[in-house]
Amino acid sequence: MYTKNFEYDNEKLSDYGMIVCSFDGSGGMETVSCGSDITFSQGKAGGANRFLLYSAAYDNAYSAVFHICKDPALIQKNSDMYLSAAEISALQKWLCQKQYRKFKSDQDDFRHLYWNAVFSAKQVNFNGAVIGMELTLYTDAPFCYMDEILIEKECQKDTPFEIYDSSDEEGYLFPDLSVTFLENGRDIAGPDGTIKYKKAFSLTNTQDRHSCIIQNCSANEVITVNGRTQTISSSVPGHSLGADFNFFFPKIINSHRNNKNIFSCNIDCRLTLSYSPIKKIGL
Repeated sequence: MYTKNFEYDNEKLSDYGMIVCSFDGSGGMETVSCGSDITFSQGKAGGANRFLLYSAAYDNAYSAVFHICKDPALIQKNSDMYLSAAEISALQKWLCQKQYRKFKSDQDDFRHLYWNAVFSAKQVNFNGAVIGMELTLYTDAPFCYMDEILIEKECQKDTPFEIYDSSDEEGYLFPDLSVTFLENGRDIAGPDGTIKYKKAFSLTNTQDRHSCIIQNCSANEVITVNGRTQTISSSVPGHSLGADFNFFFPKIINSHRNNKNIFSCNIDCRLTLSYSPIKKIGL
């Protein structure tokens, strides 16, 4: 971790007069995880020489170990390098929480990246006093995320718009979504020509086989979708989304050769979409 400072839960290490350091004297070249530790399952048929790839999966979330100590630039004499009980207590209260908080490294190329993280901490003792702490970072995923991308669109009926996913991971993300309808929903016919959805809003991505469809939509209604928790709500109290939503949540899809998503809506609406692309980068 080539930085002196980091941010955690909206506070910085430098706020505590501390820096990232190393107590073991190591430096220079080292090998660290870059958030892409994939476990592959291979096997071959009897008598064959080629190995087939059966599965590929992440077995563990990303973690890292580093040290912190007082900033020597702020120290008047050597004895001031030691941590007092009050200073240790303040650091432990800040860092050793029981819920994921946003962690960011204060490096030039890393300031737009974050991990959802928790810490465990150990004291580093020298000559019978505490000179620093060893921190172990535990995250909620094998990779990190870019800062949230926010897209706001005035969508006209059947007019497509494009979103490019910059994630390093192939697959899809469920974005957060807010849609304000500027008109009532429209009837949507099924393959046989009969009306399948009444007064409906439809959001379609050409990369996806399914459209997000909500029936009985009215002008000025606001629909809010939480992609992470897969929940949906309406500003209209009487709108029964359990019956009117087809439960296909919008996706932003990304493959190695194609990260373009072409969306379109079947009615005029104001749409706000946000998501955090995945990045395979380590500390």
